Amino acid sequence: MAAPAPSSLIDLFVTRATDAAARVERIPRSPADVRAAIARATEGARTLVIASGEFVPADVFVAARSLPGVIARPSDDQLATADAGVTEAFAGVARTGSICIAMGPPLRAAASLLMPLHVALLPAERIVFRPRELFELQGIGEEAVRRNLVFVTGPSATADMGPLVRGVHGPHRLHILVLE
Repeated sequence: MAAPAPSSLIDLFVTRATDAAARVERIPRSPADVRAAIARATEGARTLVIASGEFVPADVFVAARSLPGVIARPSDDQLATADAGVTEAFAGVARTGSICIAMGPPLRAAASLLMPLHVALLPAERIVFRPRELFELQGIGEEAVRRNLVFVTGPSATADMGPLVRGVHGPHRLHILVLE
């Protein structure tokens, strides 16, 4: 595991993500704490889709998959109607409050972009200050240059036709769990 991000970087990320209408919690990364935080974030959701992880320890996902309503192997119809998706974030960008999702692993795209609620698990040590740091050939940048990445800043929103409307092209709500 890499060294944790400085507290000031995490604080800036939380502030900017909150300003962008995301809900953010800082929690310990233990399986029990993460499971409890996901349960709080998805309260009222009948069905959950949990994508596979790469950067968060596997035991965290095992614990989360024991939550009620988790669909282990969702059909296309279940993906289209699930209430919440849980993924991990490849990285966070403090300056913008954005999370970066690495597409490719099973269910990651659907769980992060299709459901009304997206819960993202963000390891604190994967927060960088600015987007370009994700592509510098050091640290996590070595991984980023080989990935198909999607940047998400708050819930989906558009003002193309007048007033701001949320949830038009993706999740209505974004809940980020910063794992410390």
